[in-house]
Amino acid sequence: MSIASLRTAPVMTTTDQVFELLHNAIISFDLPPGSKMSEAEVSAQMGVSRQPVRDAFFRLSELGFLQIRPQRATRVSKISEEAVNQAAFVRAALELACLKEAIDKMTDAGIKKLDNIISEQAEAVTVKDRVAFHELDDAFHHALCNIAGRAHVWTLIKEHKAHMDRARYLSLPFSLDIAYSEHVGVMDAIRARDYEKSQQLMGDHLSRITKILGKIRDEHAEFFEEPGEDQSRT
Repeated sequence: MSIASLRTAPVMTTTDQVFELLHNAIISFDLPPGSKMSEAEVSAQMGVSRQPVRDAFFRLSELGFLQIRPQRATRVSKISEEAVNQAAFVRAALELACLKEAIDKMTDAGIKKLDNIISEQAEAVTVKDRVAFHELDDAFHHALCNIAGRAHVWTLIKEHKAHMDRARYLSLPFSLDIAYSEHVGVMDAIRARDYEKSQQLMGDHLSRITKILGKIRDEHAEFFEEPGEDQSRT
């Protein structure tokens, strides 16, 4: 048996790369809900064989982002309010647990890293760059998990929060300033080593998506499931 060394082994498989590209396109609405997907077209556009595309499609369908139906077009799934609420609950439980540990382990280098991310967020807010802000939002929360020594927790959060991310992305045109201000408040509490306030502010920040979900749906009804809708029949 021949096994590649760590030095030569690829970091990501072709399937992983296809999955990440499609996953990001779905979250950023480059592939909005209802978009038709074709293994043949995606494999041709990406310059890969159909097998990794098929495998990536399956992974996306398991996560609830694609509807794969025999003899019918594969489509990007609509947003499920229930999935968003469940994702918000899981994310808050995991991140709030990490936050206290992050404060306990916080160093000057950690503070500087978080401050730098927030400074970059301020620039993204100024130019209304939703994509950059969304990436920096993730970077801030990811950094807190790393500082807490719980890097693996971010992997779990990332897997569960993707349904939230589509709703969050739609909210950014009217909530960039709010989200940025919330991060500043959390950062001030972290810097002061104020456990109680940091938990309260972070909890409010993470739960805000559930409070504005109705507004998001009202503005983008075409992207959401109807109550009781069976997407396999649409």
